[in-house]
Amino acid sequence: MAGLPKMKLSRRERELEFRKNLVLDAAEELFAESSFADASVEDIAHRAEISVGTLYNLFRSKEEIYRAVVSRSAQIFFHNIEERVEQARGPYEQVHAAVSYFFEHFSRYSRHFRHYVSATNGFQWELKSQLEQEALAAQQRFFRRFVDVCQRGIDEGVFKGGIPAELMAVTVLGIPHSFLVVWLEQEGVDLMSLVPAALAITDRVTGANP
Repeated sequence: MAGLPKMKLSRRERELEFRKNLVLDAAEELFAESSFADASVEDIAHRAEISVGTLYNLFRSKEEIYRAVVSRSAQIFFHNIEERVEQARGPYEQVHAAVSYFFEHFSRYSRHFRHYVSATNGFQWELKSQLEQEALAAQQRFFRRFVDVCQRGIDEGVFKGGIPAELMAVTVLGIPHSFLVVWLEQEGVDLMSLVPAALAITDRVTGANP
């Protein structure tokens, strides 16, 4: 999976980041397999193949680990969806790319969905304030970019939905959220099979005229 852009780090910083990611990878698996309450610090350390003492040198508590897991998942998701939108050629294609990416991402990495839900207030388009600033910045940057896409589509006559760009952006991004909730409640449904219906609703919201 495409990840976050890497900054140049010192050897010590790289080692620290490597160890932290070992812990976060282990915690992410355990939280998805059971729950936050059921996964202990000892379980996380064992899965990461480090001592409990080493883990506490990296994170102060299980709560801090959980916040870091959620923040990392959110950062990766928003970085990748923004990249996917940038690669599309015009407003119509960019909006479709964003909606489709929700399904693609959570179909491939379903364990991230629980963390994504934890990072949003009941599927509202705002990350919770206690998350790391990097995750908040990634979400806000993507949303501003998506509003710009909607505005360009309106200006170019591609979107004729008759609603302001910001409202259009919020509404469109709510469509995959709703489908994902339905998907969670229906066993045996292929998530990707829902994409055509989601895109059809998206076109009705935007009044697309590609």
